[in-house]
Amino acid sequence: MTTLRWLLLIGLAGAGACGKRADSAKASDAPQMGAMPMGNMAMDMKSMPMMGMMQAHMDSMSRLSPEQMRAMMNAHQSLTSQMLDAMGADMTAMHMAPDSAWSALSDSVRRDLADLPGLSGQALKARMEAHAERTRRLMAMHQAMMKR
Repeated sequence: MTTLRWLLLIGLAGAGACGKRADSAKASDAPQMGAMPMGNMAMDMKSMPMMGMMQAHMDSMSRLSPEQMRAMMNAHQSLTSQMLDAMGADMTAMHMAPDSAWSALSDSVRRDLADLPGLSGQALKARMEAHAERTRRLMAMHQAMMKR
């Protein structure tokens, strides 16, 4: 469990450092990681650099025992909330309004975040598996929307 916490903290620190480098490198004309070409300009997608880390995090969470999940819940909630905020910022930057499918799925992920801390044992394990699937679908939906 301690090793898993360290790996998550290192991943979060790495993601934070990557974000800082991308911001400081904006002086160059080359598109940065997560940049989406739009005509003659490049738009910095906030969520794209997080996708790989979030996928790895969800895979890791699904292999934990319910007790380990409970121990990681604050970190999970924080990471998922950051990803949801970044996705919303991407959509706002592209002047995209969420459709009903996006709203329903993102609301379900947010509801999971509110409900998961109150669960334990097999109920937590089952809900986390369903939450992981919803989160993966949301990431796939977001990536498809950003390619339009």
